[in-house]
Amino acid sequence: KYLNVEIEVMHFPKENDPIKIKDRYYWKHATAILSKKNEITIIEFGAYLFYNNQWNLRKSYDLKDLNKYFGTKNQVMLQGQPYVWKDNWRVDTSLFGGWALWYFIGKNKNGETVCGYETINTTSNLLN
Repeated sequence: KYLNVEIEVMHFPKENDPIKIKDRYYWKHATAILSKKNEITIIEFGAYLFYNNQWNLRKSYDLKDLNKYFGTKNQVMLQGQPYVWKDNWRVDTSLFGGWALWYFIGKNKNGETVCGYETINTTSNLLN
């Protein structure tokens, strides 16, 4: 069964180039989520990475992290309210690009399970 997409997910920038600070690389980006139709309670969120010709779960986050990172209260997204994790950065000691896909699953006011997802491309094009 497919889930209806009711959560908009946006990354800025969508194509993410790293900078080097000391011995680490930082892919600095923000991730935003928004529900235009309904109030939604998030029940799961996380990220996949693309390698070996398939999407592989990188991390499924603890639900309380949604409140910490995105500023929700009790994992609830109010209708029409954007929530932004401004420091959703990838950090590594190796310089390599790749694709990630962030996903969010929630329940709307009608009890329907809904979702949202979006990819982000991290490059190896060093800015400094």
